[in-house]
Amino acid sequence: MTSTPATPLTNAEISHLETLLASPAFKAQAMGLDEIQGFLCAAISGPQTVKPEQWLPAVLGNPDYESADQAQAVKNLLMRFHAEIVADLQAAESLGLVLNLTDPSNAADEGEYDYSAWCQAYLDGVESSTVAWTDAGDENEINELLFPISLLAGEIDPKALKQIKPREMSDLLKECREDLPMLAIDIFQYFQSLRTRGNERPNVTAKKPGSDAAQAKPGKKKLH
Repeated sequence: MTSTPATPLTNAEISHLETLLASPAFKAQAMGLDEIQGFLCAAISGPQTVKPEQWLPAVLGNPDYESADQAQAVKNLLMRFHAEIVADLQAAESLGLVLNLTDPSNAADEGEYDYSAWCQAYLDGVESSTVAWTDAGDENEINELLFPISLLAGEIDPKALKQIKPREMSDLLKECREDLPMLAIDIFQYFQSLRTRGNERPNVTAKKPGSDAAQAKPGKKKLH
């Protein structure tokens, strides 16, 4: 995968983009910036390249822009945001998550960030792929990789979680939240390896919290 060098969005540009997405032009159809990042991480990482004409409508809905300038401003900011995510995934160091605070008045605890919307949008990105992820790779390996994301999104069958004690579940969720940035990179690398190796399956070495316990179903703050 190739991309043009990304100029990361500044905090002011992030705020401006959020204001634009919340404007009446979008009729409450646009994803939040946290959801857009989750969706794009999946779209970028999957078995097939997703073009802007495919992902832009998915994250923006069907807006009635006030002007051509407004439409271009939104597109320009999102294209840079997309390029920034590509660069972070390719660098394989860490991904700065964009998350909502569950309680904006208290940002001291990492647990106060809402991971569920980000993870649900990621799974939506998985489902939007024209090539099923489990068709492109090993189904068990992919389900294992997606388990923490599915758990944080609330998409694990509750029956499969009954065996986990409340304290263990709390620790598991905390571990999943901590591992999420690197897990997104692991998934990206998994499919990149499939693309370069053809039918040869890559080895899965990523840490996948709690994967033996259950199987996965097939203001904002930027964290680093």
